[in-house]
Amino acid sequence: MKIVFANDKKISTFAPQFSKLKRVDNLKDFIIPFRGLSLGVHKYDWEIGKKFFESIENTEIQDANITVSLELEKQERLMILNFLIEGEMVVLCDRCLDDLKLTITTKETFYVKIGAVEMGMEEAENILVIPETEYKIDIGLLVNEFITLSLPLKKVHGEDENGISECNPEALKKLEELSAKNKIDPRWDKLKNIKLD
Repeated sequence: MKIVFANDKKISTFAPQFSKLKRVDNLKDFIIPFRGLSLGVHKYDWEIGKKFFESIENTEIQDANITVSLELEKQERLMILNFLIEGEMVVLCDRCLDDLKLTITTKETFYVKIGAVEMGMEEAENILVIPETEYKIDIGLLVNEFITLSLPLKKVHGEDENGISECNPEALKKLEELSAKNKIDPRWDKLKNIKLD
């Protein structure tokens, strides 16, 4: 996927390999009524962007152009959800606080069991047990969780071919100035050697 930002407007040149992509602006678009589905595999495709993350109040992701592909395999008392999530998103750099573009590609499998909770099943991370009376599942929060967990722990700009950080140079300069001001007076180092009984 290639995303071009022009005049703060995003132009996607993504050529989807999926069937029809449904643009998700609201969480209700991720509600799947499964009661009337026949047994077998059913495919769903969505495209999510900034509005999705705003509606879910995920402030970590500033902008995005992500496709979510789901293969839902319905069995008698079980549904197997195979997700493929890929695209690009914009987050804030942990170091300079400028926009940082990240690419995401993740595959996840989730199970939805219909009926009573079996011993130990409620503790599994990738299993949801729903009552017999339920007729729909909402996968919006699940999609958000998969995307958020795919983010690296440290989100910083990389370095160019010369080994120079691609972070905002003004922000880096300010950080160096603040670091220099906050250096501890070496006379205080002797206090570290004092042992209290």
